Amino acid sequence: MTLIAFANQKGGVGKSTLAVHTTVWLFDQGLKVALLDADVQGSSSQWLAEAEPGIPIRKAHTPDDCLAAAQELLADHEIVVADGPGGLDEISRTLLLLADLAVFPISPSILDLRSVSQATTVLRYAQGINRGRPDGRLVLNKIRARDTISRELREAAPNLGVGVARIAIRDLQSFRDAAQQGSVASRMKRKGQEAAKDIDDLCRELLGKFVDALREENWGKGKEVVHG
Repeated sequence: MTLIAFANQKGGVGKSTLAVHTTVWLFDQGLKVALLDADVQGSSSQWLAEAEPGIPIRKAHTPDDCLAAAQELLADHEIVVADGPGGLDEISRTLLLLADLAVFPISPSILDLRSVSQATTVLRYAQGINRGRPDGRLVLNKIRARDTISRELREAAPNLGVGVARIAIRDLQSFRDAAQQGSVASRMKRKGQEAAKDIDDLCRELLGKFVDALREENWGKGKEVVHG
């Protein structure tokens, strides 16, 4: 069973947006997925409940609750997506200790760049305890084609001490519209086409190996998951 944790030192980086879109993407791949919302704001759980009622959701607001909820969900689901709080507190540390992959969204701002060193420190702490796990990835989010800070972020990211996803997520209106409509880009038809492609490309890059392994395992067991 696999846990994917979205975490960051600060809020406003698009963590919940990516967590919700990733969870629905996994569901649409035919996998048994659940969301663990550990952010006190509860944005991702409320959003996901509207976007796809068929996905189980658990909330956790203390490290102990987080541990119990994660273990419970992992026992019954192939992948659990965890949306951590804005900040690298004890809940975030708990999630990273449980995670197989830690995703750190970073938007084009000086404050986000400065926050990465703290995220890297917590990641190294978890990896030291878990013999190299979780794998960590920075995801460049809200990127604008002609924005100077976006360009500088792309150039600086490889030197920040953690791997950087090749696929970046653009700053597209479709993501904001999806949140307002309680949907995700892939279900907004043509209007969300570009945003949906960014999510699809990113998920295939970050999660392809997990999805392929689970499909192979299910095929070997004669299982086929179909969401109707």
